[in-house]
Order: sequence, then structure tokens, then C-alpha cells
Amino acid sequence: MLNRFAMALASAVLTITPALAQSGGPAIAYTTANLNMRAGPGTNYPVLTTLPQGAGVTVFGCTADFQWCDAAFTTVKGWVSGKYLSYGVQGRYYGQPIPRSGIYVGVPRYQQNYPVYGRGPVRVQPLPGYRRY
Repeated sequence: MLNRFAMALASAVLTITPALAQSGGPAIAYTTANLNMRAGPGTNYPVLTTLPQGAGVTVFGCTADFQWCDAAFTTVKGWVSGKYLSYGVQGRYYGQPIPRSGIYVGVPRYQQNYPVYGRGPVRVQPLPGYRRY
């Protein structure tokens, strides 16, 4: 009887564990080099700040291939190259690059509609020739 209970419990744990690992949510990572944080996922976006090597960041999600990650450092939120981020939680994937470990630790992936960040509010003006009635 106890043996059956132990087997059922082990089976339940093995079934639930992968679901928890892929449940998604912010991940803790650290930079492996000085790293530019950009307004969007690509080198064509402006640099918001530069993160020092070893800086801790919160990763909210990455592009589908984990090459760019939506992250926060202190009070700045932006995009950083996933190649220069390593997973920062002790365990099996500690120190592994995010592109290699992200899928296993449950880092969410954006398929499209990436958020873009800036330095401040955007000033919207009417187009030339536009009349307000």
C-alpha cells in the first residue's frame, strides 16, 4: 500500500514539474559583458543605457529565438542581447546563456508585437495642414 502511494506521488511530481518549469514568468539573469540596453529588440534601436558586466537584470520575456530579451535594470526597462545574459538562479541551469537555458527555465517568448521603450513621454502633434474643427 505504501509502495503504491510512493509511486503515485512520484508520478504526480514528475508530471507537474515540467509544467512548472515552463509556466513562464520573470527570470533573474546577469550580464556577462558590458551591455547596451536598447529601446527595442535590435541594434537599429537607440541605446537607453549601458549595463556593467555582472549586473543583475529581471527578464520579462525574449524573442522567439532568445536573441533579444525584454529586461529591467534598476529603474530602466528595455531590450538586451540574450547572448550576453546568463541565467542567475542557483540550480541546474545557473550560469547558462539565456538562449540555451531560457526554454527550460520558462522564460516567456514573444512571437510578435514587441514592446518598445523610450526615454520619456512622446509629444504628439497634428500633421501639417491638419485643421481642428
